[in-house]
Amino acid sequence: MKVYDKDIRKMLLEKFLTIKDFVSDPATKLIYEMDICIGSARVDIAVVNGKMYGFEIKSERDTLERLPSQVEAYNKIFDFIILIIAEDHLSKIGTMVPDFWGLYSVKKNKEKAYLVRKRQAKKNPNVDVFFLSQLLWKEELLNLLYNNGITKGVKSKSRYQLGIIAVENIEREYIADYVKSTLKSRKGWKAVELQQLCDGSHLL
Repeated sequence: MKVYDKDIRKMLLEKFLTIKDFVSDPATKLIYEMDICIGSARVDIAVVNGKMYGFEIKSERDTLERLPSQVEAYNKIFDFIILIIAEDHLSKIGTMVPDFWGLYSVKKNKEKAYLVRKRQAKKNPNVDVFFLSQLLWKEELLNLLYNNGITKGVKSKSRYQLGIIAVENIEREYIADYVKSTLKSRKGWKAVELQQLCDGSHLL
């Protein structure tokens, strides 16, 4: 049997519904095909609650050509990163992904496919708060600065410039927490709330 990207996404949905950190927070958001690092990469699925999780899928039909650049980008954004990979690709990844990345293989028999965890994800030590700040809309970045008493001359700045100002003047952890809470509460974008997770149509 062939296992396609959409099949793996459905399996991931079932997995998400068993993860305590996800289901215990009704404000947990899923974002599909989320642009990161100023548009230089796009993660298959991001999950945002008190932490940020990135899930990258490599099905049988995918190549690993983009994986090195994806590793570089994802390491700047996500607290935890998980690669879900077709079993045929396992022998090819070698040292392409860091040891702190989680790893699942997609195994299959004649009747069904299923996920097998090969490695538990560990906390990413390389998050870059500047690139985190660039996930925010300009108004959200301005609010971050205003909340920290930084008001002079900022309204005319670009989003990129506002990110630099934030990183130079605000504690790293504060910025990271603000980004996560803002993404969770943001309205009018493509995130899917936890209450909608049981609707498989969101993963197609």
